[in-house]
Amino acid sequence: MLAHVSLPVTLIIGSEEVLVRQALEEVRHAARQREGADPDRRTLSAADEDARARLAEALGPTLFDEPALVIVTEADHIDDALWALINSAFADPPPGVCLVVVHPGGVKGKKYLTALRSAGAQEVSCAAIKKGRATEDFLAAEVRRRGRKVTPGAIHALYEAIGHDIALLIGAIAQLCSDVEEGVIDEEAVARYFAGVADVQGYRVSDAVWDRRPVDALRDLRWMAESSGRAGVGPAVTAMLGTGLRALVKVQGLPPAISEADALQETGIRFDWQLRNARNRAKRWRADRLAAAAVALADLDVAVKGGLREGDSRDVDQKLHDLESYVVRTASRSDS
Repeated sequence: MLAHVSLPVTLIIGSEEVLVRQALEEVRHAARQREGADPDRRTLSAADEDARARLAEALGPTLFDEPALVIVTEADHIDDALWALINSAFADPPPGVCLVVVHPGGVKGKKYLTALRSAGAQEVSCAAIKKGRATEDFLAAEVRRRGRKVTPGAIHALYEAIGHDIALLIGAIAQLCSDVEEGVIDEEAVARYFAGVADVQGYRVSDAVWDRRPVDALRDLRWMAESSGRAGVGPAVTAMLGTGLRALVKVQGLPPAISEADALQETGIRFDWQLRNARNRAKRWRADRLAAAAVALADLDVAVKGGLREGDSRDVDQKLHDLESYVVRTASRSDS
């Protein structure tokens, strides 16, 4: 993900905190390799009133000439006085000192960024990662950075399970790369190591239903109820069933000769492999059968969330029975 950091001056730009932390850790590691010892970390904010004095002190030599990592945060607040000191340190780096300037992005303080770039500072982008495909691409790159391979389905399942929390997602990738000792990381691995995350298992139930695999759907649903807790199963399953159903309806409405690129844009489906999966599944369904499944799913969603009327709540066993009946009845090929 991060380019190799050259020393002694690094410019980190962006607001994605976990990426900023990773970049700072890489700078620290590079400094340790260069100096043969962990650098003393000295952090100050350019927004502080005494920022120039603190930076002058941080850049100064120490009694034992120990290496130092000097980090200037909130660089969008750099003024001319502080810049003069940064520029001087850039032109003539103090021995053993690595200087890092952290800017949150945006136009404020742009002239100083331009000056640092022109002078040849090593730049690391830590821009916020957009939701959806950009995040999944980022996660796949994280796996490759660790020397491993992963299937697109595994990345998608992990993202669906954890949501748009970059720090947690990076941690999950690290766990998978550590726990899956060899081979390609696939959907089975995600389900195995994140079995307690309801959305991962709901994703598996949904796939089995729309693939017309009633035995697998029932098995996965019962495993989910046992491992994730019976009380929370309903909403997770109906949400993922709804996602799968919407994809089928969208692809069934596509013109036969539409290109893959146009189909992705028209349906809003993120990846070509997801589109192919949806198209293959859609071949197993008549339009009227999907319509009936949609109506029944809406009723099921109401039931597992407690019903529409006061006193209409169902207990956990009744909700689980409703779920099991739906997945078996819907996935069955008997009335295709």
